[in-house]
Amino acid sequence: MITVNNFSYSFPHKDLFDKISFILEDGQHCAFIGMSGSGKSTLVDIIMNPEKYMYEGTLNIPQNCRIGYVNQFSKSDKTQEITVFEYIAQQSLALKGKLEVICDEMATATELDALLEKYQETLDAFETIGGEDYESIITRQLNLAELTRHKDLMLSELSGGEFKLIQVIKEMFAQPDLMIMDEPDAFLDFENLNSLKNLINAYKGTMLIVTHNRYLLDHCFNKIIHLENKKLQEFDGSYLDYNFSLLAHKVELQELAHEDTEEIKRNATLIKKLREAATNNAEASRGNALKARRAPHCSSY
Repeated sequence: MITVNNFSYSFPHKDLFDKISFILEDGQHCAFIGMSGSGKSTLVDIIMNPEKYMYEGTLNIPQNCRIGYVNQFSKSDKTQEITVFEYIAQQSLALKGKLEVICDEMATATELDALLEKYQETLDAFETIGGEDYESIITRQLNLAELTRHKDLMLSELSGGEFKLIQVIKEMFAQPDLMIMDEPDAFLDFENLNSLKNLINAYKGTMLIVTHNRYLLDHCFNKIIHLENKKLQEFDGSYLDYNFSLLAHKVELQELAHEDTEEIKRNATLIKKLREAATNNAEASRGNALKARRAPHCSSY
């Protein structure tokens, strides 16, 4: 789905990425990890809004790729005076109302071609997010997050953690081509964190999630990208497998370092022996040369 190749980007006086590359394939659930300040949120924003940035390398995203996004700090929607169900279903309800308006227009119109095309486009969009099944789909998602009892509550009645889960459900319900979440686990207690885990694991689409949460990392992902010191490591597999890979690499480096140390010791010993041998040979040669110089003089006695 997304290909990043030899990608570099800098702020004034600070380099963020130096020729990083990775591929995010359809259906992968990818954890994006790295130290705070390493540039994770910036890279996410570049993926969502590439036209805003001047960068080197290539960033290939399919045309018309629909991206869903959950920000760890976004709370402005919570001020809307609507129920949880109405909030999640906003897009479906809007499309359904649009279909009804078009039908009313067609009842009295003399030229139907343009209206039929408009109707089909709207119907396709409606079907993409579940069509007439939108109510049951939302109910299943709420049940998965253990929030079914909140369906008819006003948004203002939710806790911060509950609202974060509702935001996640709303974005997932829209069926984006790519779902991006920037530390969605922030400020969640364990109950809500477990609900977030269930939502992530049940989602069939492609996900890129910035997180430091070990519980999510251990249970939710089949790809890891790790950004550190302007470089990126890409690993296809679970976080546990990734850690084993890092450990194995570290052990390998330690073994190589040990081998290098032993080799250095052997070389040092060999060099010492060679120097001693060279010194002895030099002294022997000087001795032979002296004898050779003295021999004729000595023979005259």
